[in-house]
This record gives sequence, C-alpha cells and structure tokens, in this order.
Amino acid sequence: MADRMLADFKASGIAKHRGSKGTVREAQLLSNFLRKYLPRTVIAEHSGEVIATDGQVSGQCDVLIMDPSTPPFWDEQDYRIVPAECLYGVIEVKSFLDSKELRSACANIARLKSFPKTAYHQDQTGKSRQVYGKSWQHVPTVGIIFAYDGLNVDTLGETLREVSEGQSPELTTDSIWVLNKGFINWSSQVNGNIDPSPEPGAGIVAFEATPQEMLMPLVAHLNSHFVTAWMSALKITDYMSNETWGRCVAAWPPSPQQAVAGDSVN
Repeated sequence: MADRMLADFKASGIAKHRGSKGTVREAQLLSNFLRKYLPRTVIAEHSGEVIATDGQVSGQCDVLIMDPSTPPFWDEQDYRIVPAECLYGVIEVKSFLDSKELRSACANIARLKSFPKTAYHQDQTGKSRQVYGKSWQHVPTVGIIFAYDGLNVDTLGETLREVSEGQSPELTTDSIWVLNKGFINWSSQVNGNIDPSPEPGAGIVAFEATPQEMLMPLVAHLNSHFVTAWMSALKITDYMSNETWGRCVAAWPPSPQQAVAGDSVN
C-alpha cells in the first residue's frame, strides 16, 4: 500500500497546475487508503464545505469524514455541503508540508473545530465523549494533516508547538502524518503514552518512520477516533429557520372526530 501511494504521488506530478495536482492527490488518498481502512462507522468524501446553524461557512475542505446519515444539502460532481453536526473529522492534504503550510492548515482546522454543533433532536441515549479535557454530548471535530512529503518531523513538531501554545485543546490539530518522513502525535501528561488528541498539558512527540512503518500507526489513529463515532439525529429544521416556507392562504380547525380521546367537545 505504501509503495502504491508513493507511485501514485509521483505519477500525479504530470499535472501542470498546482490545483489539479492537489485534487488528484486528495482523491488518491481517499480511494487508495481511507475508504479501505477507515472504520465502517463513518464515510469519507473528497472536497466540500461545512456549514453551521449560526451562518458560518468553511472554505473548501480536502477530505471530510462524516456520519453515514449525512443529508445531501448539496452533492454535485464530487462536491458537497455538509452540516457541522454530521462532521466527525477533516483531513488537510498537502503535497509538501513546510512550516508555512503547517501554520495555514492548523488555522483552517481550528476555525472548523470552532463551528457549533447544536442542531440535534434530544438525545435519549445518555452518550458522551471525554476528550480535550472536557465532556461532550456529541463527537467534536477531529483535525488531521496528511502530507506526501515535507520537512523533517522535528522541524514540523517545533512549528506545531508554536502554533498550539496557548490554544484550547479542542481547537488544536490532532495529528500530522508525512508519508516520506514520519508522524507527530500528542503524549499524555499523566503516563507519557501516546494520546489520539491533545489533552490539557499534553506534550508533542515526533517519530521518524518509513512509509511502510507509518501506515499502521495511521490506521490505529483513525480507528481510535472514529470506530466509536456516534451522532444524535440531526434536526434539519434548525437550518431552515431563516427560510421562507411559502404563504399560508387558509387554515382549518380540527373536526370533533379529530379531537384527542378524552377531550370534551362543545
């Protein structure tokens, strides 16, 4: 699998335009890897925007990881619009990751993670998720950066440390993966183990790895985030509160036969 991903990456270099190369490489990551190894509790799609009930709209996202029940607000020619409540994760895909690209990707992820998730029907399951030092009644958005090549992971780890300093854990990038270099995760303040997401006081740890060594940790990382993903039923009418529903031209009261059983009708 690693050899195939590297071969496809090199082959996509034939595209003349930077945007075309990026689109091809995002699609390759999706078809060659993510759709094969993500848990079946989620679906992954290429290219789209995320909207929130407060009117916020994201920029174009490279890869969206969503609940299978996500409604098609707009789904046309491999581009879609997704409500924030249905989004479990976003992956920023880069051909070459340097410090400038890393800062930009982290900023995009932080903004998307800040989108409110409120349009749910009342949850009767009592489920919650403990992450980022808080208890959540929904699955907060995970932000991951994947690159085919880039600077050394120790250099990128220092940039991540600078970007995340003073930032709330829930807005911080969860992990960085560079196919040709290695990966960067968070370490627990309690026991030093690797955590899928940054908890308060977490440290950063960078691993050099070959492409063959890197893919299995990435599979485990994706599984830890998404195998237990769950979502309360989406309350889609919350996205329609400012829309015109037409003009009421007539209304009729209920007939006596339609009255609730036990009610008296005079």
